[in-house]
Amino acid sequence: MKLLYLKRTCQNLCPRCGKGKVLKDIFSRRDFCNVCEFEFNRENGFFLGGIPVSYTLICTFWIVPWLIAYFFGWATVAMTIICSILGSVAFTYLGYAYCQCLWLGLYFCFANNEMPVLDSTAENE
Repeated sequence: MKLLYLKRTCQNLCPRCGKGKVLKDIFSRRDFCNVCEFEFNRENGFFLGGIPVSYTLICTFWIVPWLIAYFFGWATVAMTIICSILGSVAFTYLGYAYCQCLWLGLYFCFANNEMPVLDSTAENE
């Protein structure tokens, strides 16, 4: 397992060269690295793996804190439900491209034998 690939994608960098950006902006991702020309898409439906990553992040960092606030009496039922729903919908749209980026890193973290070797001539340019 190579955590380097996950570290690079957490920083929005190409998992292969660590120099090019994976995301164009907050809503879209590139198809290729603009430095080493590595194709990010592995196969049709590959980036559907970003859905469970998004779901995990939403539950962990948004829903659970609101539930904890409700159980301790810091938030009302209505506020907990409304904020949980609104935040979940907002994070889904704002964070899905980044979750695809994280999925790319997780994939190569565990399937590092599928990472193509970086050509040494591209490294020197």
